[in-house]
Amino acid sequence: MNNISVNIFGNEYSIAGDAESSEIEKYAKYLDTKLAELSANTDIDSKYKLAILCGLNIIEEMFEKREKIDNIEKRLEKVSRLLDSYVD
Repeated sequence: MNNISVNIFGNEYSIAGDAESSEIEKYAKYLDTKLAELSANTDIDSKYKLAILCGLNIIEEMFEKREKIDNIEKRLEKVSRLLDSYVD
């Protein structure tokens, strides 16, 4: 298990996880960037409220990407079935 110290939105956090330290740093930097962007584009002054809104925005991104991946997988299955029908 890796243990790393990261700075997110002005606060230091000690994070332990199975991911590589570089991955944890990448995730922390992504979150820090998203929080900074959101803070700059809203008048919310509560770090707690910013964190909740940021989490919801990131979850929205994740669901949109998951839906795109699902659509691509469905298309690939159709193409694969079509190719299989020509091979048989």
